Amino acid sequence: MSSGSRPNETALPRWAIAAVVVYLSVTVAFVVAALLTNGLELDVDARTKEGLLLAMVFLTLPVSAAYFIIGIFSSGRPPSPDEISLGGLSLAAVVYYLGYVLLAAVNAGVFRSIVLSVRKGTSVPGAGMPGAAAQYPRVTLRGVTPDVRKLWWAVPLAVLLSLPQWMVAGFFWCGISGCSGGGFGVATGTEWVAIILSVVNGVILAVAVFAVRWLYPTRKRALIALAAGTLFGLVGAAVTHG
Repeated sequence: MSSGSRPNETALPRWAIAAVVVYLSVTVAFVVAALLTNGLELDVDARTKEGLLLAMVFLTLPVSAAYFIIGIFSSGRPPSPDEISLGGLSLAAVVYYLGYVLLAAVNAGVFRSIVLSVRKGTSVPGAGMPGAAAQYPRVTLRGVTPDVRKLWWAVPLAVLLSLPQWMVAGFFWCGISGCSGGGFGVATGTEWVAIILSVVNGVILAVAVFAVRWLYPTRKRALIALAAGTLFGLVGAAVTHG
């Protein structure tokens, strides 16, 4: 009978691989749609085209914040899909939009590094293996492992990565003057953007809590991560809506 083996510390778990594949696929889909919307001369209104651009920016946060600003200052504004047509594609526009694919790859690489770093060094007992506790002494009673200490930096890192989304959400809830109605008054119609950003922040924290292998069984850790992410998203929405 073969004995249990330690997990491959250089390989991502299946849930992380699936998350990266879905994330990159969705980002590429939006980039291709933004490039071809006007290139194929489709009858799409300007609001939809702006929505595609916003989707690319949101998907590649937080690194896309600086990239978007640089695009504005380098040419007065980022290239618009309206400037792209079949037979006359603007090279600058194509390069700019494809840059979001590179930003997504950067985010995926950072995500991979974080997941591998928080999982490094934790021993996981083989299910149904007799003597697993003796073979893997790092797994303690009640399923808590010494990696619980990694939450002290994983959670603050998730909060730090959420700051750009918080700032943007604060603007989209009610406009530049806030929800108090002073200054330029309350602006409505973009609350959905703030809601999406609040959900994104919740996902970021949930991933941080789940990726650290601090508690077993995994389903218990997943439930705690889901609860923490939901609470974090709701609190962020309440704060930025003030």
